[in-house]
Amino acid sequence: TSLSPFVMTGLLGGFTTFSAFSLEAVTLYERGAVGQAALYVTLSVALSIGGLMVGLWIARTVLA
Repeated sequence: TSLSPFVMTGLLGGFTTFSAFSLEAVTLYERGAVGQAALYVTLSVALSIGGLMVGLWIARTVLA
């Protein structure tokens, strides 16, 4: 279908984004910055979920 390139770009883009996130976390850990690595992972996940929740709230209340 005509949407296939967009779907594949999104799917593969998600993998590359997660790979970059993982590489950064492991690099910090390997350099001995364990606290920074933990903070990076924790804040990245927490802020991502928080952003999703804000987006859902906007979609469900403001745009509904």
